Amino acid sequence: MHHRFVIIGYGTMGFTHIKKLTALGEEIAGVVDIDPIARDEATEAGLHVYPHLEDALADPSVDIVFICTPNEVHKAIALAALAAGKNVVTEKPAMLSVDEIQEVAAAEAASGKVFIVHQNRRWDEDYLVMKELYDAKSLGDVTYIESRIDGSRGIPGDWRRDPSRGGGMVLDWGVHLVDRLLLMVPSPVKTVYGRLSYTMGAPVEDGFFIYVTFANGVEAVAACTTDNYAPGPKFQLKGRRGTATVDDWQMNGKIVRRVEDVEPDAEPVVAGQGMTKTMAPRIIDYSKMLKVQDNVEVLPLPRLATDVNDFYRNVLAVIDGTASKAITNESVVRCMRVLEAARTSHETNTVIDLSGIDTYLDH
Repeated sequence: MHHRFVIIGYGTMGFTHIKKLTALGEEIAGVVDIDPIARDEATEAGLHVYPHLEDALADPSVDIVFICTPNEVHKAIALAALAAGKNVVTEKPAMLSVDEIQEVAAAEAASGKVFIVHQNRRWDEDYLVMKELYDAKSLGDVTYIESRIDGSRGIPGDWRRDPSRGGGMVLDWGVHLVDRLLLMVPSPVKTVYGRLSYTMGAPVEDGFFIYVTFANGVEAVAACTTDNYAPGPKFQLKGRRGTATVDDWQMNGKIVRRVEDVEPDAEPVVAGQGMTKTMAPRIIDYSKMLKVQDNVEVLPLPRLATDVNDFYRNVLAVIDGTASKAITNESVVRCMRVLEAARTSHETNTVIDLSGIDTYLDH
């Protein structure tokens, strides 16, 4: 079925989505932007520029509105578009709070149209590989997951520095890392503990540490820094029989897995200024992958073909009535609830109990 998009916000993401949608053969009816410079750039790119949002929403040829604006106006635009009988796709974070998401979800249900959030990093290979290892129990039962993103360039000097506009790393990157942990672990969240950092002097948090415990016993950390010149592994999965790490965007990493069912007793070794048996390191030559050494095997990470264009294909199929949402409103609410709990935890220096509040939904 033929669809025509209007892009609200001709910035980096607006431009990116136009390029991808055009490559998929979809039509861009035009753009809306309040910035004269952005409007001029869109005109120079050969795009139609609507004078106002109302003009775009009144265009009967438009059936999908894609919101690519800063976060604080997502809700108002989404509600106006749904009321005008348009389907809506919005950039993440969907809204600024659980209440806002639920308000838009109710408007979606009343309108008979579709509302979907662009959670593109569900298609990242590092996440999908870790999820595959979790599901396959390749490392035995997983007990701990760490998902982190480390940078050293601070926060970009735009709306991301403004708390009233949904700035800060929790809504920038927490919305990705926590979203994926909640999808990976098929269990309700029990507790959330969060610490936010303000080391860079901005009025919004420049990093976070969010510790989540699940009802099935798995514990997980989502962490982000913008002042770290020595990044840690992007993902670590620790199971009862092995550990997997993804070190970087290039998918360097490894699986180290115990071979024998029972761990032989270690010999005490000199470590620092003392002896240790518990922490005796294994003697492994990591260049000899697949060779069993010191009761472990070292395996390369599996690789997966992934295509974020599947997001756009899903949006179109949902609107055509031939598929269900890859990104449900319920999953977006769950993630935001954990992010809100992490912020409350930081402010009160307490652990937030979500038992009985969070329910795992198989989506």
